[in-house]
Amino acid sequence: MRKAIARETILDAATVVAQRDGASRLTIEAVAREVGLSKAGLLYSFPSKDALMAALLERMIEKFSARVEGSADRQGRACSDMRAKLDALLGLMGEDTPLAHAILVAGTHNPALLDPLRTHIAGEMREMLDGLSDPVGALVLLSAMDGMLLQHLLGLPPSDPELRRQMLERIEVMISEFEVRS
Repeated sequence: MRKAIARETILDAATVVAQRDGASRLTIEAVAREVGLSKAGLLYSFPSKDALMAALLERMIEKFSARVEGSADRQGRACSDMRAKLDALLGLMGEDTPLAHAILVAGTHNPALLDPLRTHIAGEMREMLDGLSDPVGALVLLSAMDGMLLQHLLGLPPSDPELRRQMLERIEVMISEFEVRS
């Protein structure tokens, strides 16, 4: 039991470091300092930075999935999966941006770290597109939403808040145009 608590505490500390200091400063040493452990103590729970990043990604996927499910439950209408994904993406573009950026950076050094994310997205897409009357149109829209997230994480245009607001409004309209197959 103590090991599980320590693991969560370490992940919380890693999240704090990423949010406070940025992706480039998310190191084993920085996380150990934040949590009050020696480097060796941290390495007992996470034997490498890749192991730490994999656990952070797993946690982020779980949090994202919970947001999608919670949003879908609240909306309770056709196309709720796409609306729920949009809501969850907006959350990821908010408080989780530094951590998502750190995971993305880690994935550039070790692409295999992103395999759980690839698997999650593939399953999510299959499930979401299965019930729609226009799965190709929905895939285009989902790709646009993912593109907005990537733009945000990489600091690419459009960064103008008004333009982003207009894009989100257009996405909302487009989502409402999809009908669920009977």
